[in-house]
Amino acid sequence: MAITRNEIGIRFAPPKTDPARNDIKARISAKAEELALLIHELVPGSREQSEAISNLEDAVDWAHNGVDRRLVLRGEQRPVLAAQARPPAVENTLAVVAGTGLTAGVVRRGGAGEA
Repeated sequence: MAITRNEIGIRFAPPKTDPARNDIKARISAKAEELALLIHELVPGSREQSEAISNLEDAVDWAHNGVDRRLVLRGEQRPVLAAQARPPAVENTLAVVAGTGLTAGVVRRGGAGEA
């Protein structure tokens, strides 16, 4: 996925802390804690145990970020930024690249008076 201005805005927006999102994140954290305790109990104290728990912590962080950044709850609407607006006219065509059997996509954009 390309990093766009909109994506940067989403990634660096303050986290949403409403009760519905907090409940979801608490459920994720509780299950992760359960798994971390299981790893601690069953895997001998070692680099592998430490890495497993650290990576689980990273996974929880990513999941929480996904809830904060991407979850749209009932009644919410994501704002459409200028970067997301479609051009006036978009035409998609496919062409076969000679002799290869490969297909290449071509996108032509044009508004009033544009070619």
